[in-house]
Amino acid sequence: MKTRVGRLIYLNSLPVYYGIESGSIPFDAELVHAVPSQLNQWLAEKRLDLSPISSIEYARHQEDYLLIPHLCLNSVELVKSVMLISKIPIEHLDKFRIALSSASATSQVLLKIILANHYHFQPEYRVMQPNLTEMLQETDAALLIGDDTLATLVPENLYQYDLGKLWQEFCGYPVIFVVWAVRKEYAEKHNQQLHELTTALKESLSFGLKHLDKVAEVAKQTLPNAAINMREYYAWLGYDLNEQMLNALLFYYNQAASINLCPKCTQLNFV
Repeated sequence: MKTRVGRLIYLNSLPVYYGIESGSIPFDAELVHAVPSQLNQWLAEKRLDLSPISSIEYARHQEDYLLIPHLCLNSVELVKSVMLISKIPIEHLDKFRIALSSASATSQVLLKIILANHYHFQPEYRVMQPNLTEMLQETDAALLIGDDTLATLVPENLYQYDLGKLWQEFCGYPVIFVVWAVRKEYAEKHNQQLHELTTALKESLSFGLKHLDKVAEVAKQTLPNAAINMREYYAWLGYDLNEQMLNALLFYYNQAASINLCPKCTQLNFV
């Protein structure tokens, strides 16, 4: 049976897969397409062997997963596709109702940390399907991520907050939205195959970053109603899990653990 590799369907991850999907980089595995919350669940259920996952999921499954070095999805400030959209200013959201996209995990935790540890708020959270109109019919603010944000035209009377910028203002760290992880038992049994697959993913990303204009064209064709220039969008994103990002990730886990959103995680284990 072929290795089952998760493929995040959002356009923010397209540079990672562009080399593979354009046929330029060989890749001997089955790609399984889904939103973050689905990939999180499938890797935990052993329905995937290797996958991008919401970064919070590594802390929640640190005994079972190994991280792939130098591969993530991050933003240093603005991210443009992870937004809190609110009927009222964020500084007045205490005790109000906030809808959280059911596709999200990392960003749900980011928002909860910011509101709890920075604003000292205790809003009422409700997980909902990512449709802004329906979310705001039942709540006072809504968190959208990924392509759902890019494809949403936000009315001018609503407040918009970029979570990448909010996090930067809160702690000065970048945000690591996605990491790539492999189940430990797969890594132990298929070391050579894992090496080939992770090498191919990194070569595919390198190819994509060298051809970002073409990646942006594909993205525009995929989501023609995007409310942002896709080439500019990719300029806000990063993909290297370097030392700065590792420190930021450990800080994020510490903050999440402080409000019981994940177990303590003080060490990152890699392939």
